[in-house]
Amino acid sequence: MTTTTTIKIPRDRWQRPLVLPLYGDGEPQPYQRVSTLAKLLDDQSALMAWKARKTVEGLVRRPDLLTRAAGAMATGDPDHDWPTKKELNAVVREATEAAGSSRGSSAGTGLHALTEAIDRGTEPLFVPEADRPRLDAYRAAMAGYEALDVETFIVNDFVRAAGTFDRLLMCPDGRVRIADLKTGKSEADYPTATTIQIATYANGKRYDPATGARSPIHPDLDTAVGLLVHMPPSGGCSVYELDLVEGWGAALLAAKVRDVRAWKADDIRRPA
Repeated sequence: MTTTTTIKIPRDRWQRPLVLPLYGDGEPQPYQRVSTLAKLLDDQSALMAWKARKTVEGLVRRPDLLTRAAGAMATGDPDHDWPTKKELNAVVREATEAAGSSRGSSAGTGLHALTEAIDRGTEPLFVPEADRPRLDAYRAAMAGYEALDVETFIVNDFVRAAGTFDRLLMCPDGRVRIADLKTGKSEADYPTATTIQIATYANGKRYDPATGARSPIHPDLDTAVGLLVHMPPSGGCSVYELDLVEGWGAALLAAKVRDVRAWKADDIRRPA
């Protein structure tokens, strides 16, 4: 495996990567995270409803948070007073945490690190007994693939996005493709965001933060097909091919949506 040296990417206060201009000198500019761009076309209604339910559940489990919220509202308007809004936002975060909203993401972070160790050729020092079947399933599903790179940072100047993809794989058919590992229960059923994400990576470049130099990801990279490696909580591991031609078109649309959302009133109006 060709190992990628971990590089430190400067970021702004919102954790957006700061990227040097493609041409000429200039200050680093914030690029949108690829994962954020990929979700811009998603219907967020189900997620918002889930978060609302988790907030209610957390308040039931932690009645002290309800008292804290009442205290915040006693001294400020929750719609207009920033300190009150800030405190209520904190209450919501703690309530959803009390309801276990982060359990899935925490497990996903751990599984990413464990599979990364495997693909780098080093056995994890400790694996919880409950996770062994999932890692065994990962090994079986990936037996015909060779990891050429792990955790590779790229920039895509077309859509002004940057981020790190999970794997660069040599596939059984001899093609080199980008793969993203997902550990939630539904990614295989709703792969649009993942397809946009991988397409954005595949049409991007490696990046040197010291000089701003861009370079190809791989001379034989397949930009038409990407891979979704799905390890659902229910167990097992499956590999799916994704249509990156459609995904790239959607990525360009998502970038346009982002830019439209950034319009100010004076960008599109004038006195009659």
